[in-house]
Amino acid sequence: MSDPAKEINLYTQLSKNAKARSGAPTDVPVDPTTRKFAEGFVSRSLASNISGAATRTAYKDRVEGRMVLLTNPFKEKLSKPGRIGESKIERKTGRKRITAKEKRELRLYEIPEEARRYELFLPLNKLWSKYMESLLGNVDADLHVAETKHQQTLLGRLIKADLHGAKMSVVRARCPNFIGISGIMAQETKNAFKFITEDDRLVVVPKTHCVFALNLPSGAQCLIYGDQFMFRASDRASRKFKPKPSVDL
Repeated sequence: MSDPAKEINLYTQLSKNAKARSGAPTDVPVDPTTRKFAEGFVSRSLASNISGAATRTAYKDRVEGRMVLLTNPFKEKLSKPGRIGESKIERKTGRKRITAKEKRELRLYEIPEEARRYELFLPLNKLWSKYMESLLGNVDADLHVAETKHQQTLLGRLIKADLHGAKMSVVRARCPNFIGISGIMAQETKNAFKFITEDDRLVVVPKTHCVFALNLPSGAQCLIYGDQFMFRASDRASRKFKPKPSVDL
């Protein structure tokens, strides 16, 4: 058997140098009133048939110099039960989320007049070009003459890509007034594209019955049929698309 005196004690006190490096206080003063209350509370909480010496021993072993958690935060419940239809955010924070009607009244998604300048959206177009280069790679030729397998891979990525900042133009439309409109796509909704044109105008073009030409950074061009793009940008990123025939205008 090994000598107990030579065994290593894993719970020995830290040296003075280690205490000094940690920056933690070595001796935390305790109020005498608090010490008496804690010792008395432990004595009163134990059974009456336990002697005073046993209570003092229990206090020194279990309580003195230790952090005691008096409440269980994991079992705390809300003071007021949640109403039917009330969201978790409303129950926890007590505040109501802003509604879609209030967003329209506050015009949160509208581009202000002073910001409808083409030069302000050019940095966004450069950022989008870098994003598309990392997404599609170097597409030197037109997508329509690429290999079938490679073409499907590129189009599958492109249809889910974020188009904010892309240079687009309307090449076909049932309404002739929309044909020829081009600019940087500043905002996309479920039913329309919003362009900032070179003459600093905000033009809203509906997706229905329109065909858009998307200019890629490499010079390649891709046609987008608006009738097949009737989704929000966030919905397109997670949606599984199936090949469909072209829609005649």
